[in-house]
Amino acid sequence: MLESISFFKQAIDHDPDYALAYSGLSDSYALQVDYRSVPVTEGYRLAREYALKALALDQSLPEAHTSLAWVLHVYDWDWPGAMREYARALELNPGFATAHHWYSYVLLVNGQSEQAMTEVLTALELDPSSLSVRRGVGWISYYTRRYEQALYHLRRAVAMNPTSEDTYRVMGLVLMQQGAYAEAERAFREAITLSPDLSYATAGVAHVLALSGRRREAEAMVAELEARAREHYVTPVALCIAHLGLRNVDQVFHWLDRAYEDRRGWLTYMKVDPIFDAVRDEPRYAAFLKRMNL
Repeated sequence: MLESISFFKQAIDHDPDYALAYSGLSDSYALQVDYRSVPVTEGYRLAREYALKALALDQSLPEAHTSLAWVLHVYDWDWPGAMREYARALELNPGFATAHHWYSYVLLVNGQSEQAMTEVLTALELDPSSLSVRRGVGWISYYTRRYEQALYHLRRAVAMNPTSEDTYRVMGLVLMQQGAYAEAERAFREAITLSPDLSYATAGVAHVLALSGRRREAEAMVAELEARAREHYVTPVALCIAHLGLRNVDQVFHWLDRAYEDRRGWLTYMKVDPIFDAVRDEPRYAAFLKRMNL
């Protein structure tokens, strides 16, 4: 992410009116929120600024509409706005795989799961060599509880690039839902080995340890996350995931509130993520969905 930002800025230094480079900067600043644990507001303020700059330079650029759509979905929680921008991107370039891929997520969270699957598989057909798209099929399959399909694509993603932390993390979530706790733990720990500073996989280990009956070990992982948070920013999503495993319901909703304050994009998947099955009967869960306009 840091290297990509540097190169996009060098491109803009050579040509300040190069719209595509501004779109690339927008995506880089948005995506580093998760990949580099950058605070959300900082990342998405720049993501929006550069997406709008790209559109000001070239309204016909599908990449720029896609960049803005991602901000509207993940940060603004503006579903109609995001759908409008994705639709415009695909009108301009029906073969743009990234637009199909990202569009699948906003369709999913708005209850259009079959259309979401169609979009992400279209992206894969258009760009079969993309690790991100292949993992995206894994994500959509996980959210729609097609666990065997998810594992098939995630294993293909690992074969494409065995050093990608995110792939192992998603695999851990899928295996956890299948009750394969030992395999899930291995997947999460592999993710930690690849990216020790990221907190999602640590939270995944805590969650699966709790489900395995190893509560004290899970609580030790939570303490580790809390200690890390005293030193630098740790997403409240991680602590929410850990407490979901421990079934600490009050803590779950405490950290959900914190995630809401931070405008974490993870919240947009609350209605479809199987990890929330533990609290779906809670009145606070229904109230939170309403708060998210889901």
